[in-house]
Amino acid sequence: MQRLVNMVSASGVTAEMWIGLTRTGPPAWLWSVGETQISDGVVEYTNWGSLPSSTDNCGGMRDDGKWFSAPCTTTLPYVCQDIGSSGLYVVFQGTSWLYAQQNCRMNNKDLASARSQVENLALQQIINSAALSSVWIGLFRDDWKWSDQSDSSFRYWASGQPNYDGLCTLYNPSLKGFMDRGCTYSLPFICYEETKHTRTVKVEFKSSLNLNDFSVSDAILQQIQSKYQNAKVRWRVQPDGKIFHKEEEKEIKDAC
Repeated sequence: MQRLVNMVSASGVTAEMWIGLTRTGPPAWLWSVGETQISDGVVEYTNWGSLPSSTDNCGGMRDDGKWFSAPCTTTLPYVCQDIGSSGLYVVFQGTSWLYAQQNCRMNNKDLASARSQVENLALQQIINSAALSSVWIGLFRDDWKWSDQSDSSFRYWASGQPNYDGLCTLYNPSLKGFMDRGCTYSLPFICYEETKHTRTVKVEFKSSLNLNDFSVSDAILQQIQSKYQNAKVRWRVQPDGKIFHKEEEKEIKDAC
């Protein structure tokens, strides 16, 4: 988002302008925090207590760690998470999901996510320590897609948006947020070009620390990222929700 704000500010354009987010479906469950060290924002690891309702578009977590869906206007306490770290913060005041998201973001945080079994357990523990039965987390469902076909769940709607009066999205510089609008309006637009090359690298560490702890894996990732500033580095999450696995010591036998 900051990149978009800086680009628009540098251009000197103050008018609303088109961006590449369109309502083209199908609906999918996403994480509010958007792109992270392990995800584009699409929900892959799941822990639903029961199948989410087709009419509910926001999600929370119960004190047993199970997820639930609910109308986004439901009033619940919520959990914020520091951007790029494992810090979790409970807000006891009950609000709607959208207000909870906006309040987290005002403080350089976002609604908490649980993208693996490890993160889910950490979130459950803080809910239990706060003696709460259920909270909002960063789960939401929508049918908006980026025109470059990326899976990024990044959304930065202005207050009261989207109000579903159109299938296309504009950026409003004065509000510093997204608004939906009918696609036939004539507006300036923003283009970008990005060349992607993907490479998978296996890394090995010798450490007594729990490398699957988010704060530890994030610190390692930041060190790697600092050495490759022109590349985007991300961990690959294994099917069991973990990033690292301890290799079994190999038995060395003397050749006979």
